[in-house]
Amino acid sequence: MSHTWLRAVGLMLLLLGLSGCNQSVDEQIKNGLKTTETVFAEEPEKHTDSIGDVELYLPSNFKVDDSSDAYNILVTKGKESYVLFINDREAADSKLYYNLLKEDSSKKIIEENTYEKDGIFGFSAVSKTDNDDEYELIVSSGGVKMTTISPAKHIEDNLHEMTKIVHSVKIK
Repeated sequence: MSHTWLRAVGLMLLLLGLSGCNQSVDEQIKNGLKTTETVFAEEPEKHTDSIGDVELYLPSNFKVDDSSDAYNILVTKGKESYVLFINDREAADSKLYYNLLKEDSSKKIIEENTYEKDGIFGFSAVSKTDNDDEYELIVSSGGVKMTTISPAKHIEDNLHEMTKIVHSVKIK
């Protein structure tokens, strides 16, 4: 009898522990946006790839799609796709992509965060898509912007990796 009771208590503790590991969407967004601010404040990652005149850092699990050009780069991580837009005519303090986002009435922005320091303007934003468990993530710095459609459970990680990529982009 006590052995069965011990198993039941153990199972309940395991379930409670596992459920505590799953962050809510709001927590994912909050933590992800906080992470983008931290990454923007740090030194950019060392470049690991170059495409034409563009040098950038890509985490090891990301790869560039062969059909990319130097200013519209399709990057994949497993089954997830990311689009990196580079406008080399925009300065590091450009708010072009931010203003376009704010003017787009079709975007259902849940939360956003801006960053300004030493002549650099960056932002990250999360907006709702029509699918229940998917969100559009946008990270931008000056004339560089990266977007993806992310499952809710990957919001924080995706924002972190996207910010590292965007922050690292350098045009030769």
